[in-house]
Amino acid sequence: MKSKESVLEALNEGKNLISSITGLQYTLINNKLHTRHSERSDWNESDLHFYNPPSWLNMKIIED
Repeated sequence: MKSKESVLEALNEGKNLISSITGLQYTLINNKLHTRHSERSDWNESDLHFYNPPSWLNMKIIED
């Protein structure tokens, strides 16, 4: 994605994102970022912070 703001906007719209580097999926649950591996169904609170470009540049919206 192009910016940290675009990632946060997509998450706030209820979209799930995936990292093209790690394959981890990201979503907001109770306004907290959560992750899961694509083959699992359980979400875990994430430690990811969007303080530097690599954190958001590899994110893509998961298309339904």
